[in-house]
Amino acid sequence: MLLERDATPLSRYPHTPCLNMARRTAAELSGIPLSLVYIAGNLPDAEAAEQRLTEMGIDYALSLEPFTTLSLMGGEYTGLFVYVPTAQHRFCREMLERHGLTDTVDPESSESLERPYGA
Repeated sequence: MLLERDATPLSRYPHTPCLNMARRTAAELSGIPLSLVYIAGNLPDAEAAEQRLTEMGIDYALSLEPFTTLSLMGGEYTGLFVYVPTAQHRFCREMLERHGLTDTVDPESSESLERPYGA
């Protein structure tokens, strides 16, 4: 399920810290090859990833998708998959990891998960 940007004008949200969101819709990123850079398994991690990418001015797209874990508990969960332009993948991955967001996806692993025409 692709998450579209809220169409509500930002002026209706008086405490919005950043008026220039870098998150884009699928239509805005169509034609740009995207690759999976991060999987957020909880809300605080998803918010932190969005904050870091927005602060850096990186365009990104979000998608809620199922994933499985290899932990003792195992199971299938829904996570927030973060896609960035393939050309910026390595930079974004390193930046997220520097800020403690370690559930990143290696560029080589991400190639099979690319979205050639937007998220």
